[in-house]
Amino acid sequence: MLQIFFNRRLEKYFLPCLGGVLGGLSISSKYWLLMMPFSLAIVWGTSNYRIANFVWGFAFVSISHYWLMYLHPLTWMGFTWISSVLIAILIWIACSSLGGILVMSWGYVVRVVCNFETNFDGNAFLQLVKVLFLSCLWGVGELILTQTPFFWIGISDSLVSGDLYLAGLARWIGASGLCVVQLLIGFWVFLLFSNWVNKNNLLNYFLCGLIINLFLHVIGLLLISPNDQETYKYPIAVWQTNIPTRDKVFLNEQKLSQEIVSLQDQALLNNAKLLILPEGTLRSNFNFQEGIKINILAGGFRLDGNNLKNSLLAFNKGDTFYSNFIDKFRLVPLGENVPNLFGKVFREIAVFGSLEQGNRSRFFEWVNSPKLAVAICYEIADGRGIKQAVKNGSELILSIANLDPFPESIHSQFLSLARIRSIENNRENIIVSNTGPSGLIGGDGRIRVLFDSNIEQFDVLYPELQTTKTFFTNFGNLPLIALFMGLFLLNIFYLWNELIIPPPKRMSP
Repeated sequence: MLQIFFNRRLEKYFLPCLGGVLGGLSISSKYWLLMMPFSLAIVWGTSNYRIANFVWGFAFVSISHYWLMYLHPLTWMGFTWISSVLIAILIWIACSSLGGILVMSWGYVVRVVCNFETNFDGNAFLQLVKVLFLSCLWGVGELILTQTPFFWIGISDSLVSGDLYLAGLARWIGASGLCVVQLLIGFWVFLLFSNWVNKNNLLNYFLCGLIINLFLHVIGLLLISPNDQETYKYPIAVWQTNIPTRDKVFLNEQKLSQEIVSLQDQALLNNAKLLILPEGTLRSNFNFQEGIKINILAGGFRLDGNNLKNSLLAFNKGDTFYSNFIDKFRLVPLGENVPNLFGKVFREIAVFGSLEQGNRSRFFEWVNSPKLAVAICYEIADGRGIKQAVKNGSELILSIANLDPFPESIHSQFLSLARIRSIENNRENIIVSNTGPSGLIGGDGRIRVLFDSNIEQFDVLYPELQTTKTFFTNFGNLPLIALFMGLFLLNIFYLWNELIIPPPKRMSP
């Protein structure tokens, strides 16, 4: 009896907790291959327990999003030390709990709706249909979350750092498709372990899975292999400012203007055509003291009537005030946008007050720069917005960000998101961040240039402008949604047949 008790505790709590931790650690990690497949295998193996699903999701988000604790200290905003700690812990726990609830909801479909059997007995084709449907359900779930403010990174975007060749499939199936592939790999690992425990012949499963894996890797490699298409390099100067967010409130505007003037001279000496500054560099209604010498795209704030917006501001050569802009659409919950129902105290958490969002489109056309797909910090997680901008004609992705005061682990996550966006659309990606990451990512997802984090740095980068469109750029997630709907209908058909014609009962000998 005691052994059974401990075995159940192992299945319900320890294993899913271990799986969630492994999955959280593998996000944007080069050790993805050693951790994520085993993490997802545990999800499949413990899906019969509701609490196990919650524990896995909670542990996964708590590890992958532990940087939320770096919101503390908020004492510079007037909060006491203890209230600052409590706010950071509450936000971290709330996000982790939401992750647990979402995985638990997926587990409910596994157990109750699909009546999925982890032992894979019975109709093998039906079980395969269920596995594909459940994998697609997770992928579509993450796709829906990317369209909301409540998503930073999931397993869909975590692959590129650990397995670039498999991530190359994103050029066809996007990040959500990679999510489905990863779940299928996790199920394969679970199936091998299950057959090994039950002392079944696992050679066929192993060889079949291995061949499919190798085939997918070859396809991914071919998709991101360089082609002979002629490209045009456009010299762009970027400045990693390394100005802590807590110091920006007290930053001398005149001193900043003088520093930007000196950077313009350096940019012109290197024949740059454009200077880019990271998110939040300029305050609202910022004016240069004299006409600028080079075209500038600068992250900053602007007043639109009584509304304050986080924007990318465009300054023409010779101007002192911006002449064009694109506003941030996807605002960080609590950090940038706090609904009125939370009251004045919670609205003060937002550094510059509660901001207003701009238009959804991420396409930016300005006569003094290439056509751009613009992601302002948090927006890099929205593959749909970037895809649509590239489809509308963007030749280059521009990602500006301010990730201070968060640790370097979030830099790795941001890079993973940026690299997936590049692979999906075959577009090079200029990244300009306050404290990092800053640099250049190739259209194949490889990092061309990367600045050191947490230091001020200035350099001229030479991205290649592209005009061709990938399969994903043209069709997006429509193939995945069509597959999901087809599998959904197929599952309903099988479930209906089971209700009308139940399987025959076994006769007692």
